[in-house]
Amino acid sequence: MTRFSRKITHAWLTVIGLSMLLSACNGGGDVATINTTLFGNSFKGPVDAASVVVTDEAGKVLAKGQSVKGKFSFPALILPTDGQAIYIISQSGNYTDEATGSLVNVGSARLMTVFTAVNLKVRIANSSMIVLTPETTLMALLVKDLVAKGVIADAAITQAKNTIQTQLIDGTSPMPRLPGDTLQVSGDFTLAVPNNQTESFARNRAISFSYETQTLRLKPVQVFELVKVRALDLQDGVLDGLQNSVRLSLTDQYGTVIALDKMDQRNSYKAERARLFNHTVNKFTNNNNAVNQAALIQTQQLLTAINLPAFQHLPVLVDEDGNLNDAYATFTFTATDHVNVTINAPGKSWTTPMMRYNGMQLPPVVRANRGDAMTLNLVNTLATDTTIHWHGFKIPGAQDGGPDFPVAAAASKTYRFTMQQPAAPLWFHPHPDMKTGEQVYRGLAGVFLLDDAITKQLEANNQLPSGAVDIPILVQDRSFNADVYGNGVRTLFYQDMMNGGGMEGMLASDILVNGSVLPQLSVGTRQYRFRLYNTSNARTYNFALSDGAMFMVIATDGGLLPKPIMVSQIKLSPAERAEIVIDFSKYTVGTNVMLVSKPFGGAMMGGANNTGVITPPANGVHLDVMRFDVTQVVADSVTLYTSLPNHADINTQRLTAADSFRTRNFVMSMLNVNGSMTFVFNNRLFDMARIDETITLAQGNTEIWSIQNMTPMAHPFHAHAIQWQILDRSGVAASGVDLGWKDTVLVHPGETVRFIGRFDPVVNFGDYMYHCHILEHEDAGMMGFFRIQ
Repeated sequence: MTRFSRKITHAWLTVIGLSMLLSACNGGGDVATINTTLFGNSFKGPVDAASVVVTDEAGKVLAKGQSVKGKFSFPALILPTDGQAIYIISQSGNYTDEATGSLVNVGSARLMTVFTAVNLKVRIANSSMIVLTPETTLMALLVKDLVAKGVIADAAITQAKNTIQTQLIDGTSPMPRLPGDTLQVSGDFTLAVPNNQTESFARNRAISFSYETQTLRLKPVQVFELVKVRALDLQDGVLDGLQNSVRLSLTDQYGTVIALDKMDQRNSYKAERARLFNHTVNKFTNNNNAVNQAALIQTQQLLTAINLPAFQHLPVLVDEDGNLNDAYATFTFTATDHVNVTINAPGKSWTTPMMRYNGMQLPPVVRANRGDAMTLNLVNTLATDTTIHWHGFKIPGAQDGGPDFPVAAAASKTYRFTMQQPAAPLWFHPHPDMKTGEQVYRGLAGVFLLDDAITKQLEANNQLPSGAVDIPILVQDRSFNADVYGNGVRTLFYQDMMNGGGMEGMLASDILVNGSVLPQLSVGTRQYRFRLYNTSNARTYNFALSDGAMFMVIATDGGLLPKPIMVSQIKLSPAERAEIVIDFSKYTVGTNVMLVSKPFGGAMMGGANNTGVITPPANGVHLDVMRFDVTQVVADSVTLYTSLPNHADINTQRLTAADSFRTRNFVMSMLNVNGSMTFVFNNRLFDMARIDETITLAQGNTEIWSIQNMTPMAHPFHAHAIQWQILDRSGVAASGVDLGWKDTVLVHPGETVRFIGRFDPVVNFGDYMYHCHILEHEDAGMMGFFRIQ
């Protein structure tokens, strides 16, 4: 079987069309065209009340006018008869900056474009509307320089266009499969919706200059300074921060000098294009009132429904070595297919054949203590290879359960390691090459709750909810085929990117919580600790309570936070976990409240399949997850901790950038493989035989990994081997929930996340994986190996 990605789906193309729905602009109506009038528009946002002039190559003014909401015209314009350069220049006026929303007075700054006299006459005769943008300004400035050096206008324009196309545009599109990403000198950019795909791309690029200006911490009006300096940079044909050999720089609004030769301007521009695309789709998703309003109405109806299934608690496995009190633990996991699992849903139930460990109805829970020596036996009765990956564990590479150590059908493997990390909500799942997504989706996963002396002391001191009010919640979306034979059996529907699925990964139609659809849990008037696991293949959730109540986040992937953080919502992408504490004492008996996923943006695509049979909700729309019913008054002796002991790992091992030995850069991008697009790291498809990164501990054991997302969708980045700490997101220092231990982090389009980690030579040696935890992306090649030696 070969690894490949499918052609762009209808759903993908449909959402690409949404990229044309940029921030609404005040465009005028149709303008009557006359074949002797030059029509145009000035766009950095439509520039209103700008002074617009037409000059010849020598600077002689041929016509003057003014823009109205971006548009201008010059009736009966008389042009030279030769092929000299004609410049159209827009100056002064004002516009609304797209990145900040602020009103910008242009002042003496300029937007420009350039044509030969002959070409401009043709455009006038054809009633074409010319456009002035940051890119056409770059072109005009380059042409001026070339003409001054003796290059004829026509050749100068061709050379300038080619330079801008190759150095700035090519390879920076967030949608590289789509044609039309070319320098545009015509079109009406004042329209709310561009006329075509080429205009849409060009207008996005014009707006991206404002986003780049914001990221560089320049004032909005300094976008014109950025364009001017970039034109100087491109005079030698290379975007390298140099004008020939002279270093170029900008000074931000805080007085900091930005050395352009020290930054990757091309990647900076590419990141802003991705960020803008994500922002555009965010607006579409957040304004998708028809879907979300209907879902909110359904939430209110479900709050009083009497047919919700009962919440199922996950079964806890018993240590097989016969001694529950020693520091040794043994468990066996038999991977089994065709287990008839009962799925309960509001007012109905059915049977679905699934994969399970030990033939169980639900995923199992393993509890262990820090310091325990684990013996974990995998018995594979499946028809294909499998593994168990110990997700979030700090263990040797040979025990990690990656695709480099497959367990064949009818074979077995014993994993042995010692738990040497803080208490945390860890988990485990298969990790076979190209089959991870399917095996997890079909039911192979489990919870691993690690305790330590600190959590036990906090529980003993009544500073953490424990026992019956400490509850794992496994959230997974699944789609089920119809009951074709009327026997109460509904099989799972699954597609990956290699077999007809969409590029967004497997989004499914039903949200399962511990194996049930929309279950109901009876609670008392006290604090509960919920271990939230997003074990969906591709779906991200924005967990919140339906009444908007606040709750506490006390832990992330790798353990407890230094102090609880009060939030109204928490977003978890696939594989991310969080421990939350909800205080139900504020409610009276008889109150019901729903755990929901609130709407969020960044989800560019729709359903996961082309069949037309199953239409799952898009990633980012409002969803109901489960219901809490307050049924009794109970006493609560817990006073939640306010800080962890000083000796807690998250305190003693807090790292800063100064602790790092080196920085490794990982770029999420899209790659064309045999005519199809797939997501990759550093422009390379995964190769089982290739080690992508080598870490030599003798040289240094602390590293910063910088993850930059240059694609049009968010990706959860997961790295095996250790727990990490987030330093910053696009230069903004980590705070709040981001201060916890993380093994998976969601990276949004255009965003760069830096996290830092210290490899432990006692347990970290061998080969490990880093990959996107949208499992269909991983299976299609968005993955790499790193070796620790």
